[in-house]
Amino acid sequence: MRQSLFLLKELVKRDLQSRYAGSALGLAWSFVQPLWMLLLFTFVFSTVLQIPLTGARTGSFAVFLFCGLLPWLAIHESLLRAATAVTDNAGLVKKVRFPAEVLVLAVALGALFHELVAGVVFLAVLVARGELAGQGLPLLLVALPLQVALTVGIGLLLAPLHVFFRDTVQFLGIGLNAWFYLTPIVYPLGLVPERYRVWLELNPLTTLVELYRAALLDADLPPAPRLAALAGVAVALLAAGLWSFRRLKPAFPDHL
Repeated sequence: MRQSLFLLKELVKRDLQSRYAGSALGLAWSFVQPLWMLLLFTFVFSTVLQIPLTGARTGSFAVFLFCGLLPWLAIHESLLRAATAVTDNAGLVKKVRFPAEVLVLAVALGALFHELVAGVVFLAVLVARGELAGQGLPLLLVALPLQVALTVGIGLLLAPLHVFFRDTVQFLGIGLNAWFYLTPIVYPLGLVPERYRVWLELNPLTTLVELYRAALLDADLPPAPRLAALAGVAVALLAAGLWSFRRLKPAFPDHL
């Protein structure tokens, strides 16, 4: 166990160091990318399309949007990189007794680190604007573990699939694009027609985004059944991912 934790720490450290090697901005890139997306989406959806913030607890579209972008960007990065985690580290995976599962977890934790950097800056902006209620922040202690479990579970399902079917990443990109727009990130859930809203509420990421907005903007919590469903889906995906990954792992060397 101690060896696996040390290996996980070294993998996350190596990933962060290699990502910023030779970069002029370094760690600042953790905030530059979400800031660019924030500016772009705010202009398109708030200025051009003028989407109303129906039911939102803030009058700022940028603030509303960034609450949803925080978890989404981490999940998006984690899943894209988790899908190729095994094939990108073929040399390590072929070693005897290497716990390949930690490759997926390391990717998820690396993305979470970048989210936390952007999140700290965002909290400072909320404080400056006087929009940080504060009492909802403990909800992040619920949201973050659920997000990691959801991401790692899906990543553990994708990584073996990509070993045997190398078009997985292409299909994943299409799926992530659909998932983004089927989640109320750039629009409030209250704006969705009632006949479609029930389907969006089945999306676990919808509940996760609402949980973030409840934590950061003191918005209403998602109903308890939906929170329980999110937890159930996250745990089920994590268990299914671990089971399938370990079941298929012995076959990896023959396909790498």
